[in-house]
Amino acid sequence: MRTGIRATLTATVAATLIVAVVPTATAGTPHGPAKNLSPQVVHTGTAPTGYKVTFRIYDPSATRMRIKGEWSFSSAADIAADPTNPNPRYGDTWRVGDFPLASPNAGSAANWPVTDMVKNGATGVWSFTTSLPSGVFNYAFYRDCDAAAPALTGCTPAADPSNPPWNTSGSVEADSQVYVPSDPKFHTTDYSWQSEAPAHQRGTLAHLTYSSPGHANPADKNYLSVYTPPGYDPRRATPYPTFYLIHGGGGNEMDWSTQGDLNNIMDNLISRGLVQPMVVVMPNNPTTAETLDDIIPFTQQHYNVDTSAGGRALAGLSGGATVVQDILFHRTTSFGHYAVWSAPRGLPTAGEETNPQLKQLLGLHIGVAVQDLGGLAQGNTAAEQSLLKTAGVPFAAYNINGGHNWSYWRNALRDFLTRVTFRATTTTVHATHRPGGVQLTARVTSATAEPVSPTGKVQFSVDGKAYGAPRPLHNGVATIVVPARDAGSAYAASYGGGQYYNASASTSS
Repeated sequence: MRTGIRATLTATVAATLIVAVVPTATAGTPHGPAKNLSPQVVHTGTAPTGYKVTFRIYDPSATRMRIKGEWSFSSAADIAADPTNPNPRYGDTWRVGDFPLASPNAGSAANWPVTDMVKNGATGVWSFTTSLPSGVFNYAFYRDCDAAAPALTGCTPAADPSNPPWNTSGSVEADSQVYVPSDPKFHTTDYSWQSEAPAHQRGTLAHLTYSSPGHANPADKNYLSVYTPPGYDPRRATPYPTFYLIHGGGGNEMDWSTQGDLNNIMDNLISRGLVQPMVVVMPNNPTTAETLDDIIPFTQQHYNVDTSAGGRALAGLSGGATVVQDILFHRTTSFGHYAVWSAPRGLPTAGEETNPQLKQLLGLHIGVAVQDLGGLAQGNTAAEQSLLKTAGVPFAAYNINGGHNWSYWRNALRDFLTRVTFRATTTTVHATHRPGGVQLTARVTSATAEPVSPTGKVQFSVDGKAYGAPRPLHNGVATIVVPARDAGSAYAASYGGGQYYNASASTSS
């Protein structure tokens, strides 16, 4: 993980942003000299995944060192045979089609595997090596811990001192992350969009303290982590869309930028031209009132962001998804885009799903992993999707193999960003009658203010039938001339979508 930017910011009438660069953390532990012992990711080119990772920590005085990591795997077939206790496979026994799933599958990261590390008596370095498929994996060290695995009750997890979290204030994570590339020879999924982007394509992370009078105690100890995109310009003429992203139960404002790999995912999606730059705000266990009354105004005061609902998106996972649900069904117009992932509760009460405002949303994304046993997430999500479908509320479903874990949520995040949020468009068509024919002008407009206009092609139609070949958009506009012999009484245009935008169609003109 890279060193980030830390900031302390208190909301007052004349608030000032103070930014301090966080120095690279000193490697090693309090029990020994500094060592550069970050994980070694080695391309072996051998089965089962083509890669091995060696985790190391220097601690000569420890009597035992254990590592707990996100490398328990299973398959859809195994889980179908035994949903709660499938036979787990670990890194060295991974098979094609496997995905991360704690064992037993109870929706708890407490069930990730625990392994004793091996000490080199001459160097004082403990190590553990395993094969891993592609993707990001969380892990933590447990020093002198003899508690029963996998819960390790009473023991304290510690992040890798050579690979620490990016912040040093507020909530500091007790785990670290490692990214493993894909070797297509072994049919591992290409998760390169989770890797660290080149230095010039990286955004910035900041840790902020803000005031929330009446909504929290103490009022001035409320935290946010904020991602600003590469080249963020506080004076850009077009304000940035804002994405508010909430962690799960028991989590904090650091979860998404560490375990969730948010910053690397955003950097890659932006650099690859899959999304336009946006500001991402990650609060610490917010309530509905705090989100709407404090966090949004605070963000709009201190960042160059769009203040309209169409320029705001809200997403949350598990316990955090219940806050999203509350706002979605009771304060619907606060955001233009919503995503609900693995929600254990928050179904609309009778009739709420028929609220006409739900049909006017610019984007709605609802999903859960197929093998998710976290709380009531699987059944709750299925019921919610069914209610909304019956009520005619459009939404994008995202139900793929996986569990109640970050592997699923990282994928859900990418799907929401590239398929739903800030991608809505409106298409209009105008007919101008001229001697000898009719000129049709289609205009495709983004529902969110963004600097890049919609690109792609528009299909015109006359009296309900497609007319001519699709025409390319230039600055969001496409035209065609219909000769008098082909003129009709009704004209329409259909936009097929483009790099940053989703399809839309006009009404007849």
